[in-house]
Amino acid sequence: MTRFALLIGCLVVCAVGVPRPLSRAAWPSRFPQSALAVWMVLVVTVSAAAVAAVLMTARHVLRHSAGGAVLRCCVEPLSSPALSRLVAIVCLAATGWGAAAVLRAAFVGGRALRRLRKGWRGHVAALDMLARPIPGLAALVLEHAAPAAYCVPTRGGRVVITSGALSRLTPGEGAAVVEHERAHLLGRHHLLTAVTTSLARAFPHVPLFGLARPAVARLIELAADDRASRHCRSDVVVGALRVLAAATGTPAAQRTDDGRIPERIHRLRRIPTTRSCQAMTAMAGFLAAIGPLPLITIWAWTGGC
Repeated sequence: MTRFALLIGCLVVCAVGVPRPLSRAAWPSRFPQSALAVWMVLVVTVSAAAVAAVLMTARHVLRHSAGGAVLRCCVEPLSSPALSRLVAIVCLAATGWGAAAVLRAAFVGGRALRRLRKGWRGHVAALDMLARPIPGLAALVLEHAAPAAYCVPTRGGRVVITSGALSRLTPGEGAAVVEHERAHLLGRHHLLTAVTTSLARAFPHVPLFGLARPAVARLIELAADDRASRHCRSDVVVGALRVLAAATGTPAAQRTDDGRIPERIHRLRRIPTTRSCQAMTAMAGFLAAIGPLPLITIWAWTGGC
């Protein structure tokens, strides 16, 4: 029982206490790729620890039921002490609630992924008919007056730029846009977004999942900007962002301006003032806070309740 209590305590700290300071920290803007890893490790670890806690509760009920005594003490209150009845009811309720939560997460995530795949397949079919390749760029051009660019994460991936954007972008800026979208494809950023979005919808009152969704959405854009800056100059990326920021009237599915373009431009023009040693120290602190949870989960599971 001591191991189980320690697991629940660490689970609550990582799901409630860690996310808010992590979302307010300054170092993720300087190291977005590392911050993405920290957020996803936190999300996956907390989810796995929660499932382990549910399974441990169910195992405790099965091991100590003594041929169904726990169930009988729930329906026959007079045949057992009050404390035994209370423990049995709590264990059974926790097991049922936890199983329902796991099933809800699986259902919401699976439904969202099916919808995304269906939408991507339909969009690719439309692109095959309407879009045309761009000479010299690994992208497709779609006839649309509004400047926009996006990627479709199907097999092989497709980068799409509207004709409105292509007419406004210089060749260097067009290449920067393609590198930005390729960073999303190579980093499987659509999967990160799908995971955090599904968990936020399934458990809207859990601080970790509510804060991870906007944080991951912001960090994947910063990470893609960094890749584009490594292949092109930062001022070229800034110029491309300014062109795409004018994407008014663009369909929501094709809109590139996520409301963070001014922040991204400011970041590229002015390197964050956070010192590397301070940023690395802060990142190490968050990792130290998260790190014990998987170890405690394994320790609690192997030791029973």
